[in-house]
Amino acid sequence: MSYGWLVPFLAVSVFSHYLRTERWKLLIEKKDVHVDRSVLFSGVMIGYVINYAIPRLGEVSRCVYVGRREQLSASNLLGTVILERVIDLVCLIALLVFVVFYIVTDPAILRQLFGQRTFDWFHNFFSVGNLIELILLGISAVAITYGIYRLLNWLSHHNEFIEKIHTKLTHFIKMLVDGLLGIRRIKNWPLFIGLTILMWFCYILMTYIPFYMFNMVSAYHLNMVDALTVTVLAAIGIAIPSPGGMGTYHWFVKQSLWVLYKVPQVTGLAYAFITYSVTLLMFLTATPIIILISRLLGAGKQKSVDFKNILSTPAEQKSK
Repeated sequence: MSYGWLVPFLAVSVFSHYLRTERWKLLIEKKDVHVDRSVLFSGVMIGYVINYAIPRLGEVSRCVYVGRREQLSASNLLGTVILERVIDLVCLIALLVFVVFYIVTDPAILRQLFGQRTFDWFHNFFSVGNLIELILLGISAVAITYGIYRLLNWLSHHNEFIEKIHTKLTHFIKMLVDGLLGIRRIKNWPLFIGLTILMWFCYILMTYIPFYMFNMVSAYHLNMVDALTVTVLAAIGIAIPSPGGMGTYHWFVKQSLWVLYKVPQVTGLAYAFITYSVTLLMFLTATPIIILISRLLGAGKQKSVDFKNILSTPAEQKSK
C-alpha cells in the first residue's frame, strides 16, 4: 500500500461533506431563515459520526444540533434531511440502473455479486403481484395513520394530556411536511444540480484514488468507469441499515472487485478495511475540531444543545 495517496483521499472526502453542507443550506434557507455554514458543517459531521454507532440516528441528531444552535425547528430540518436522502436515493437508483444495463449485463455476474438468494428475492419482489400488494399495504398504512390522527384529534377535546400530545404531533407533522417541501424554495437550480453531481463525482474519486494506493490501476487496469461501478455497489452496502455500513460495505467492495475485476479477495478486503477505517478516523478526529472552530467563530444563535427540542412548539421554545 502507498500511504501517500491517503492525503488526496481524505481531502476529497472532507470536500464531499462540505458540498453536502452547501446543498443542505439551499434546502433550508428562505426569506426569514439564514444559517451559518460552520454550524451546518458541524451538524453534517456529527450525523455521520453517530451513524457509525446507531444506524440512521445521525440524521435526527444533526437536525437537533443545528436546530438548537440556530433556533430552528428540528422537525422542519428533519424534513429537509429526508428530502435530501430521497434525492440521493434517486441518484443511486439511476446510477445502479446504468451500471446493471450498460456495464454489468450478465445475470450470472449479478448472481455472484449479490448472491443467488438475494438475486431471486429482487426478481420476485418486482413481480406484478408483489408490487400490487406493496401499493395496497402503503394505502392501508396511510389510512391507519390518518385514522389514529383523527382519533387523537377527537380525544384531545376531552383530555388535557392527549391535547398536549396532539398539539405536539400536529406541530411536528406540519414542520416535517414543510421541510419535505423545501425543494420548492430552491431558487438556484443549476447550483443545486451542480452540487449534487460534484458530490457524487467526489464519491467516485474516493473509490478511484485508493486504486492507486493498492496499485490496482496498473495491475488490474482499473479506471474511472470501474470506480463508478464499485462506488454504486458499495453505496448499497452503506445504505443497508448497519452501523455506518460496517461489514456490508466491506462485503460489497470485496465482492465487486473480485467478481468483476479478478482482484484477489484478500486485496479487496484490505482495500475496504483501509478506506472504511481511515474515513471513520477522519470523522472522529475532524468533527471535534470543526465544532470547536464553529464555536470560536461564535457561529449560531445558541450554544447548547437540548435533544428535547425536536418536538418543541415555537411557544415552548420561546419560553425556554
